[in-house]
Amino acid sequence: MKKKYLYIILSLIVATFIIYKIYNKEHVNTTTVASDVIIEPKELLNAFQLDEESANKKYLDKIIEIKGMVKAVNNLDKGGNIVLETGDDMSSVICEFENGSKISDIKVSSIVTIKGICTGILSDIVLTRCSIKKS
Repeated sequence: MKKKYLYIILSLIVATFIIYKIYNKEHVNTTTVASDVIIEPKELLNAFQLDEESANKKYLDKIIEIKGMVKAVNNLDKGGNIVLETGDDMSSVICEFENGSKISDIKVSSIVTIKGICTGILSDIVLTRCSIKKS
């Protein structure tokens, strides 16, 4: 009977440790990590529009490096985003930046290269934890 309780307690300790490690896992710094995919905004949108399931397998949770023309810059108190032109009036690529990112220097119609983690598509494709790649 004592062995049974010992196994239960050890299992709970191990499970607690694993959950703690997963919960406190550090975020990927897209500035220093190599890109999984280098693609243009229009190509990325076409891939999702043609076959979303296949595109999810190929791009979801991957570090995407994307170079395109800036459609809009939305500088917010806690981060902001840059919207890239795709050639489609209904869809864009939205690149989300975390607090402390300096995107206020970016001008509409300029060409930028951005790295971020693809989270998929609703009407727009979203990249999170983005960083601007220096030319």
